[in-house]
Amino acid sequence: MNSSEKLEYERLAGYYGSLDSNGNIIDEYYRSLYNQRLLRSKQGIDSYWLNEPLQTGFTQSHNIFAEGGDAAFRYGIGMTYTQTNGVMKNSSRDILNGNVQLTYRIDKFAFTNQTNITNTDVENPTVSFSKFAQTNPFYDKYNEYGEVEQVMEEIISATSGTQYITNPLWDFNQSSYDKSNQLTFVNNFQIEYRPISELRIRGKFGLTVGRYNAQVFKSPEMSEFLTTEVLKKGSYNESNTKSSSYDGSLDISYGKTFGEHTVNAIGGMQISENQSNLSIFQAIGYSSDMFSNPNFSNGYPEGGKPSSSISRIRHASYYANFNYGYQLRYLLDFNLRSDGSSVYGVDNPFSTTWSLGLGWNIHNESFFRQNNILNYMKLRYSVGNPGNANLNAKMANSVYTYYTSYPNMFGLSALIKTWGNSGLQWQRTNEQNWGLDVEMFQNRLRLNVDYFRKKTDPLLLNIDFPPSSGITSVPMNIGAMRNQGVTFTGSYIIIRKPDMNWTVNANLRHITSEYYNIGDLLEKYNEKGRTNQSLIRYYDGASPTALYAVRSAGIDPMTGNEIFIRKDGSYTFKWDSADEVICGDSTPDIEGAFGSSFYWKGFSINAIFSYRYGGQAFLSTLFNKVENISDVQVKYNQDKRALYGRWQKPGDIAKFKRIDDTTVTNMSSRFIADDNTLELSTLSVGYETTTGKWLQSIGASSFNVRIYGNNLFRLSTIKEERGIDYPFSRKISASIGVRF
Repeated sequence: MNSSEKLEYERLAGYYGSLDSNGNIIDEYYRSLYNQRLLRSKQGIDSYWLNEPLQTGFTQSHNIFAEGGDAAFRYGIGMTYTQTNGVMKNSSRDILNGNVQLTYRIDKFAFTNQTNITNTDVENPTVSFSKFAQTNPFYDKYNEYGEVEQVMEEIISATSGTQYITNPLWDFNQSSYDKSNQLTFVNNFQIEYRPISELRIRGKFGLTVGRYNAQVFKSPEMSEFLTTEVLKKGSYNESNTKSSSYDGSLDISYGKTFGEHTVNAIGGMQISENQSNLSIFQAIGYSSDMFSNPNFSNGYPEGGKPSSSISRIRHASYYANFNYGYQLRYLLDFNLRSDGSSVYGVDNPFSTTWSLGLGWNIHNESFFRQNNILNYMKLRYSVGNPGNANLNAKMANSVYTYYTSYPNMFGLSALIKTWGNSGLQWQRTNEQNWGLDVEMFQNRLRLNVDYFRKKTDPLLLNIDFPPSSGITSVPMNIGAMRNQGVTFTGSYIIIRKPDMNWTVNANLRHITSEYYNIGDLLEKYNEKGRTNQSLIRYYDGASPTALYAVRSAGIDPMTGNEIFIRKDGSYTFKWDSADEVICGDSTPDIEGAFGSSFYWKGFSINAIFSYRYGGQAFLSTLFNKVENISDVQVKYNQDKRALYGRWQKPGDIAKFKRIDDTTVTNMSSRFIADDNTLELSTLSVGYETTTGKWLQSIGASSFNVRIYGNNLFRLSTIKEERGIDYPFSRKISASIGVRF
């Protein structure tokens, strides 16, 4: 909103108190406050705050790589430097990476080692973009001397005392900082031995070591400490994480063709461990922002102390794969593996999974005649039960908290923090897939169609426990879920010549899902969802992405109140969670991407579009920023629709309830809408040559230049709010590469 709009909104929303029959503010103090602000607006003060923290983001990346050697020994050394200045001031990212690749071959052995060292420095703004968006336009950014003042206005309230309206530019210009550094070392070693051409024995070992440090310093001059006692102003937070991981594998593979039979087999094992150690502390009380070292603080926050945590996850896997082909017509794949993980209970640490795949190359059959229309046809079928171990390291184990503040003769006291579940099972999915691959018109047209069905049983959820137990939730295996869907991928070569190529491609996906075997076990979750205005519920036969709300008939033109529709179809002004029904589903009917690529004599252009159609979405901006504006939030700048879209007087046909209603808006179908979207995800234009005569004059073997952009445009039935705490940006990039 601009100055006049925001003042009118505040007046109508009741920020200045009640109005008389002529629309004038009754309270003398607030009438004076309104008139002061109105005078500023009429004097031309209409500050646009959003441009203040912004800058033109710029990224530069440089890469150099040199390689050499002979048939026995090869080496490669490279370095990459990337510097990014974000679209918000005081935001940057610097990445320096060095890598070394070594390969040595002798007789039947091959040794490979790759080493990467990466250092990343990040700086984040200490004032969020939303703070500037909230600031009202009837305040001046600078005083008459061109200086930034901390307090722009003081408001005296009989209920909440003196309120200070502060300038976000003041905080933005302080000596506060939010920065982090990460150093990572990664080394991967591989040895391969081939006693005969058909047999390969390979061993791998990888090691990753990392160090992460984050520091956040808030100057004592920041506005959040304006009313804080002197000895507690300013703060310093630091967290340090040391991490290490290793993974090793050993496998043996064999492949050979026996006449019309082709056999490939592989068997092996893999082990891994991930460990991290986190420590955090906070200090407060700085007399000056000249020194941010914790030595200059006054101590810990009241009741605060350093904290730390250790996480360790271990995995072990054993696997065997077998592939068979007969006359390149009939194909069979079989995979069997047993995976163990420390994230699951001691009663079920290992899970055995398998998959079977069958293929039929119809085009290789004797009855299939070669022609220029249908060139390739393959039928596929697969079935299996993959598992999932991507879970919290301590989920299966009970975790205790030790209280050092209350020592006793028996030692430290300990209380349960989270209950583990020793019987926790792997989340297992039974999956079937049917597929068809076709190539036509001299392989110009390629089509792939797949139909799949999945059953996940059991699911893994955190179930709430009563507070009297001392914990909030316990992980349990409850319920199951079905998924089925269709995917389609196609491409067509419109032009295919030695110096010109034009291809178009597209893909599509349709998927449906539903819960089963849940019963009433998750009714507490559903009740919590109704209380917390969540749209997700857990019911048998229902989609996991279904959106539940009470149906709405819109805003009553006479009263400005919302009219709700009960389950029986009758109308009421009273919202009742018992009347909620499915009002949409966030999973679209179809989604996918399509694009085109064109090449001519070294010049190329590529475009990729993404789309979704048929799904619905929750309109969070309208729900939280056009309605549900509390008495406290009214004082901030608001969405224009909070003024122009809300009901103001009898007879108004409005989408949103009374403008002076600051009570909680309950979830209804008014805030669920169709979400149909088309985006230009990527567009790139480039040129590459290896034959240019000018390359020889500089000793180069190839040259390329490319310009590309992401998220260049978006068409949607929903106007999406993007960039709340950090501004949304569209990126245009360019690269130049020369190979010598």
